[in-house]
Amino acid sequence: MNSHIPTLLQREWMQHKRGWLITALLPPLLFIATLPFGEFSGLPTESPELMSIGIVLISTCLVWGICMLVALFQLPGLARRDTQDRSIEFWLSLPGRPSESVLATVLAHAWLAPLGGAVIGVLFGLPIALGVLSSKMGLASAAGVNWGEVVLASTPVLLRGLAGTVPLMLWLAPVIFVLMAASSWLKRLGVPVVLIGGGVAVAVLYKVYDIVWPLEALKGLNEQINHSLLHDGRELSQVMMSGDNLVMWALRDLGGSLAELVSLQFLGWAAVAAAAFALIVVKRSRGG
Repeated sequence: MNSHIPTLLQREWMQHKRGWLITALLPPLLFIATLPFGEFSGLPTESPELMSIGIVLISTCLVWGICMLVALFQLPGLARRDTQDRSIEFWLSLPGRPSESVLATVLAHAWLAPLGGAVIGVLFGLPIALGVLSSKMGLASAAGVNWGEVVLASTPVLLRGLAGTVPLMLWLAPVIFVLMAASSWLKRLGVPVVLIGGGVAVAVLYKVYDIVWPLEALKGLNEQINHSLLHDGRELSQVMMSGDNLVMWALRDLGGSLAELVSLQFLGWAAVAAAAFALIVVKRSRGG
């Protein structure tokens, strides 16, 4: 059976590309524009290369994080987008299945758009690092930095982070689909009901009835989300300071994140995500 997801992804790009580009380009452009007027104190100048690597990584994470937050904020509303603008009748008339439409929306907004933002953050990272070093050390000293070493050292860490977006999306899937399902069925009340009602229910179960497993499950999910892009931050710091092989570290760290997917915890949350996804598809297939 042919997949219509590439076409649906193109639809998302055509409809949202302006917002995605503004979200990804505006923060680094604003930072570069304010470089001549800013002062940077407390930055270590003993190792300009190490400081440059840090700036590139921060630029990448910042742009990716902003794009990801925007996507998570938008996705619940997008679950009922086609119903609001009445384009649902058109999409239901096409050969593609409602499940493909829902999946393409999530892939485009929660994975591909932030991933593109990360690439833009990388591209702006080097000129930002050059600007910061120039303001701190002077242009001549900044130009003398071994930028080839900066690129070589940053690449394994950046690739590790980009690869980590896959397990991150898998762990975020229950959160995304539950909020989208609530928004589909309960309209604007969906997200407040889930966040506020769920928080109150978990607190009552824990404090009144001494039932701790819902709270522990949410804590575990939060921990896995935080460890997806970087499984062991302390090891990364040690490797960068010691000059050890960053490629081997990246493989070990990615392996640690992937290993967490082979667990009962992940299977449980995957079942929650699948159930919420099914609810969204049912609502979409009804044209509501």
